[in-house]
Amino acid sequence: MRINPVGCPVGKYGFLCHKTCICKNGARCHGFNGACKCPPGWKGVACDIPKQDVSITTTPSDLRDIYISANIIFHCKAHHVDVRSMSVTFPNATKNVHFDVNEIYFVVPNIQPTNSGRYTCQVRDTRGNTLNTTFVLNVTSCAPDTKGARCDEVCGCLQGASCDRWAGCVCPPGWTGTRCQRKCPHGTYGQDCARKCTCQNWATCDPSDGKCDCIDGWYGKDCSKPCPNGRFGLLCQQFCACKNSAVCSNVDGSCACVTPWTGPDCDQLQTSTNEPLLGSLVPLWSLVLLVAIVMAILYRAGILACSAPDTSEEDKILFELRRMEQDLAQSLQPGWLGRWEKNIKHLTPGPLIGLGMFGLVRKGKLRTPEGELAVAAKTARVEDSQSYRDFYREAAILVAVHQERDGDCRESNIVRLVGLITKSAEKYILLEYASKGDLLNVLYGIRITNEEGLLGNPLRYAIHIARALQELERLRIAHRDVAARNVLITADDVAKLADFGLARDVYAATQYVRCNRPGVDELLPLKWMALESIETGEYTCQSDVWSFGVLLWEIATLGKDPCYDGRMQLSFLQMVGILRQGIRLERPPGCPEDLYRLMRSCWRDVPDTRPTPEEIEERLLQLRRALLPHDVIEMETVV
Repeated sequence: MRINPVGCPVGKYGFLCHKTCICKNGARCHGFNGACKCPPGWKGVACDIPKQDVSITTTPSDLRDIYISANIIFHCKAHHVDVRSMSVTFPNATKNVHFDVNEIYFVVPNIQPTNSGRYTCQVRDTRGNTLNTTFVLNVTSCAPDTKGARCDEVCGCLQGASCDRWAGCVCPPGWTGTRCQRKCPHGTYGQDCARKCTCQNWATCDPSDGKCDCIDGWYGKDCSKPCPNGRFGLLCQQFCACKNSAVCSNVDGSCACVTPWTGPDCDQLQTSTNEPLLGSLVPLWSLVLLVAIVMAILYRAGILACSAPDTSEEDKILFELRRMEQDLAQSLQPGWLGRWEKNIKHLTPGPLIGLGMFGLVRKGKLRTPEGELAVAAKTARVEDSQSYRDFYREAAILVAVHQERDGDCRESNIVRLVGLITKSAEKYILLEYASKGDLLNVLYGIRITNEEGLLGNPLRYAIHIARALQELERLRIAHRDVAARNVLITADDVAKLADFGLARDVYAATQYVRCNRPGVDELLPLKWMALESIETGEYTCQSDVWSFGVLLWEIATLGKDPCYDGRMQLSFLQMVGILRQGIRLERPPGCPEDLYRLMRSCWRDVPDTRPTPEEIEERLLQLRRALLPHDVIEMETVV
């Protein structure tokens, strides 16, 4: 269900807009609780009690419409006052005085930066009492599409670019030129065309984000990898028909036959040398028989069980992933599912360590050639469609992360994937076992033991997660649920991001809210979600940054549940209304100002204005250096 807040009609309020406002004298009525916002000169619950007051308003009223060289009209008015005199003091300290009037209009034509400053309106009544109010004018911007010191030059920007007073056209990524009239030169992309493309094998590079569009026969982030044996074509989605050890072209699937085979699929014998051929086939068939016997023995031993990927299942999952996240689906190498498959006979499930609405997490042991390995085994009820999607989405993300690092995730701040079990009735994602549990419980423990003044210690975990978000950003993958409950702490005290959409704590009544969209029944972490995600259902790396800001708030409060506007539980409409008013989580007691300023920057309305994960990491490192003694930082090894 897509939510498009439109507000209640004039004079109505409430969840269903079924209540009638009591506000008088032009007062505004709050859409949720009906509270009245009184205009100047009125007070009381219904704004029906006169109040001696003085006000200054401007035309235009929106300060964003006040530009250099424009005209502005000031209106100074006294409300319910027996006026003796009324004066206006200008920024240059000059004053105009009027007698026996209760309002003044004055115009400032052709506004310039020198007109900026404080405009004060003062009223003196017949009893000698004074009332005053001040309006601060700050004029620094040119009118739209103009620039220069006097704002007399035209920008003429194209491609929706903004016009800066001094820089001129600020082009969107992928465009350049004085008017943003040219695409980035070949081999470059991004803001100001400053980044170099890495695409190979004649792939085209998207000038805005550098994404490579591979030609037939190649895949990978930079299109550097040829299709695996047996596949060819666009995205390596077609299967070769070549027979008898023929080499298949990764581009068009044509077959290069080996003697004595011929034909389009190399399945026809050459007829000119029949007798020698029959003699040569005898040792060949002997070799085939020997290989078959060896494979049968290995299969009985369980070594080869389930090692061949089920392409039909893999294609089905890829189709579902493309519907949800195209970038994630394209980043997966062909055969990704089968390469991580483990034999269920080698898994020994242990005690229950986690419980979610869609599955369980058990500590287990996995038998490997190197010995037994402790794992966290996550299972899911795949008969539930939402659980099925979440299960394979988490598996796909973890595989994509490991692909990028060529399987070496020892220094990653994303939980390490050990394997997948998808060929049995019960399906598992096997992860590294984090002995210290999740970050939320670690924060609870710090609060219970009254370890005050140690905020710098848990901040190291935030630095780790900022690095995890950098990994996901490189892959163009959104986590969707960045929160303390979804961060695991290893035995080495390293924080790792986990739970890519699978776990939903059945006991967290205030953490997840049900949202019904057509064909989907989801539980969503409302109080951790970005404004645009609540309104449109879309998730990006920038929306993960918003959630990271809430995680910082959890760390600063040592694991308290976020509370907006004094309420623990909010509906979707209530949450949208609160965030649209600019209301955010309050600064926790004892939280450094710089840390709270970082949180607030993560909660900006416009996604592109939020800090990047790299910027967040740098600011957190500076904060932590200020909070911890130098020798403590020197002794630590941060992943």
